[in-house]
Amino acid sequence: MLQGAVAPFPYAGEVASLGAAMAWAIGLTLYRADTRATGARQVNQFKNLIGSWLFLLTALIVGVSPLSIRDQVYLAVSGVLGLAIGDSLLFKALALLGPHRAALSACLAPVFTGVAGWIFLGEALSWEQCAGIPLVVGGVALVLYGYGAEDSVAPLKGMLYGTGFAVCHSAGVLLAKEGMYNAGPLAGSALRLTAAAVALVFFSLGRRDLHAGLRPLLRPRSLKRLLPAVLIGTFAGIWLMQAGIKWAPAAVANTLHSTTPLFTLPIAFLVLRERVGPGAVVGSLVAVGGVALLLGAF
Repeated sequence: MLQGAVAPFPYAGEVASLGAAMAWAIGLTLYRADTRATGARQVNQFKNLIGSWLFLLTALIVGVSPLSIRDQVYLAVSGVLGLAIGDSLLFKALALLGPHRAALSACLAPVFTGVAGWIFLGEALSWEQCAGIPLVVGGVALVLYGYGAEDSVAPLKGMLYGTGFAVCHSAGVLLAKEGMYNAGPLAGSALRLTAAAVALVFFSLGRRDLHAGLRPLLRPRSLKRLLPAVLIGTFAGIWLMQAGIKWAPAAVANTLHSTTPLFTLPIAFLVLRERVGPGAVVGSLVAVGGVALLLGAF
């Protein structure tokens, strides 16, 4: 298993991955309204632009070590795949399915990552970890399908977008894992998000809709939702994600990333005042058991 540095404390990568999942749950809830009203790519572009500025400013203040050309290429490509293309597909799924069912697409990511990590990175998993991964995925699936507020059948188009996100996210995680060999979480996050922002800006310039796409998101009502979403869901979430990728096996980190729906559950019940079905409660218990098995396997 590739490790660029020793973790600062036991289970640091796993704790960071769970923190990322919690941050994304808050971010998805805040991104939902503008994704539906303005567009998935436009919201993702705003998210990447503001987030990259935050990371670059932090890197200038804190200071980071220079990266090799090899690491820069891996991290930049992973950012384009995972944060530009992947997150745009996720936001499309979010607009069509809502945050909870859209998050179901993240459950597919550990499958892709586990197989690819075993083939390309040689990350062998113990039988306990192999048992914990389907428990987490199955529990998250139960949470989503048991969520009482969204009983309609998910449109095929939305699930296809979600599957595309899972593939891009998994590829981004594996490439970032390779590029994080000598890079710290801050430097890796800044480079990935900046590459994603630049890619989307060039794409929008080609479509000649850069200004028109961002203008609705600069209104005060949208900024009240989007700025906290970028700070929590993007800045904190991606930084924690990079720490998880660096200090935990790729399949384990990606599985814990997919627990985001477990954190949307209390948000839905306490903040959005939406009904939660019994399947969601059972799924939460199953998924928590899977997370405990994953952590106990080390």
